[in-house]
Amino acid sequence: MAQRENLFPEAAVVLSPDSSHGEPRLWLRRLAIWAKPGEVVRDISLRRGLNIVWSPDPGAEVADLGRDTDSGHGAGKTLFCRLIRYCLGEDTFANDELRRSIAQAFPAGLVGAELLICGDLWSVLRPIGHTRRHDAKKGATLEQLLDNEESSAGIQTLVDALNTLLTPDNLRPVIPELRESSAWPFALSWLSRDQECRFDHILDWRHPRSESRSPVLSKDQAFGAVRAFWGVLDNEESSLKTERIRLSEQKKSSEQDSSYLHRRAEDLRSELMPALSLDPSASIGGPLDLSTLRSAADEQTRLCRDESTARPFNDDILRAREGRDVVLQHLAVIDEDVKRAQETERFHQEQIKVLRGERANLDAAEIKARLGPVCPVCRVPIDLALAEGCAISHLLRDPDTIKDEKQDVATRLQHCNEGITASRSEVTTLNARRSLLNEERVALDAKLSVLEGKADKQLQDRQQRWFRAKRLTDDVAQYADLLGRISKTEQGTVNLDKRDEELRDSQAALRNRHSDALKRINDIFSYVCRGLLGNQVSAKIELSASGLQASVEVGGQAMESLKAIAFDLAGILLSLEGRSGVPAFCMHDSPREADLGQSIYHRTFRLIRSCELVAAEPMFQYIITTTSTPPNELSVAPYVVARLSGSTVEERLLRRNLR
Repeated sequence: MAQRENLFPEAAVVLSPDSSHGEPRLWLRRLAIWAKPGEVVRDISLRRGLNIVWSPDPGAEVADLGRDTDSGHGAGKTLFCRLIRYCLGEDTFANDELRRSIAQAFPAGLVGAELLICGDLWSVLRPIGHTRRHDAKKGATLEQLLDNEESSAGIQTLVDALNTLLTPDNLRPVIPELRESSAWPFALSWLSRDQECRFDHILDWRHPRSESRSPVLSKDQAFGAVRAFWGVLDNEESSLKTERIRLSEQKKSSEQDSSYLHRRAEDLRSELMPALSLDPSASIGGPLDLSTLRSAADEQTRLCRDESTARPFNDDILRAREGRDVVLQHLAVIDEDVKRAQETERFHQEQIKVLRGERANLDAAEIKARLGPVCPVCRVPIDLALAEGCAISHLLRDPDTIKDEKQDVATRLQHCNEGITASRSEVTTLNARRSLLNEERVALDAKLSVLEGKADKQLQDRQQRWFRAKRLTDDVAQYADLLGRISKTEQGTVNLDKRDEELRDSQAALRNRHSDALKRINDIFSYVCRGLLGNQVSAKIELSASGLQASVEVGGQAMESLKAIAFDLAGILLSLEGRSGVPAFCMHDSPREADLGQSIYHRTFRLIRSCELVAAEPMFQYIITTTSTPPNELSVAPYVVARLSGSTVEERLLRRNLR
């Protein structure tokens, strides 16, 4: 092992590489791109330690207006990083638009990488065109894999091998939302941040704009995973965290329920107060109002119950009905009298008919007595009529007797006519009386209808008042139930808070178990920050219940843009010492864009270069793309593994113009 050297005179930290491995557990030794099998576009060899992909920016001296020059961008640096991530198992290597352009330029295009995983060679081939060739094989070179004519077997075996590099290899106890096989893709997102994240936060790794299809999780989830990878989060604490998450969800639900119940109770109280003739301003709501509301509701119920159950206007209705019954009785009598008078009239009419017949017979007898034995009707001799059978030819009456009988018939006819006149007069009188009685009956019916209508309305009003009183009583009972539920819910929230506080204290106690590991993490982070900013810097990482907090200050001024880079570099050194559950691998895409000064940027390269010297061979791999010029001693091979430019097609990564 080479002699260790302090990176800085006042660093006060000695790096101790993990001696159980002779090389990094993961490093990439080669990346190749083919336009089609047999036609190589790029073949880039990489090394353990520092690897620089440089696309030089020409600088201010050529920044004349209108002058054609290269800016350092558009050369393919980000695509280079994305292709490495693609070979390490990520689903895509660019956004949809760029993928379509590359596939159009390279319909049969492939990208491949040779990896060393715990000393074992792995090769992987993946399509960048329209083919579907996804192959990974242990112990084979890229050429051997490319020559293999077997059908595509996929890259799951490679992802499984990469998962074995992680401790823990399953993050589901820490992040239940992750798919079962998401541990490596999640770790890869930390080891190779999206350029779009701009190094804004230590726990921002993937940006939706990159369309990488990698896990994009919350900072709290990333915090849990980092702690798990660094070995400062054990199963017991994970269980406590899971329980606290569950308690938080229960508390949120309880608070929502409480808010809803409070709103319902207040709305109900706002309805009850005026309905019970109470002054809302004279009460403060809640349980203190309950007795007042109950008393008012009970009083209204009592008043409704004490109202007379007798039908309203009952005496008036009875008098009206009695008067109508009297009128109806009189009408019935009149109807009988009219019927009797009409019968009498009909009797006299019949008598008149009979008397008129008798008078006709008497007239015939009178004629016969006056004229002799000749039939006064047919002028046939009486004897002949008798001989031939006339029934009246033998009746000869005395004229005086006939005259008396006629006078009697006339008298009787006169009496019948007088009886008819009297009956008709009586009927007229009775009809007049009936008309008056009918008018009286109609008036009494109208009066009775009005009285009964008023009585029905009063009965309905009483019933409605009773229903309202009963409903108010029920509403007061509902209000009491709501207050009880509110009290129970709030007590439940208090209990949840108390339980959460107990769990928080338990978590703090568990975190104290990891004080040595946390101290080493903080020392390494401070060490990196002093290396980049000088020994006067104040830097620390704090682990608390609220998350992972990193602070970097120089002269009281916060260095926000540096924290994410220092955090990742500290992660490399922790992995180098075997203190991290992820391999000592890191890839940064243009961190200079994160507003780092040139001096700090050069120190970043020199810090990484110095870390190579803690062992005979570098025990990590760090890949960085840049447009800024690296330090002079590092701007050449073997540190610069590829030099690109956007000024000419041949110097671009794919050596093509992409539409």
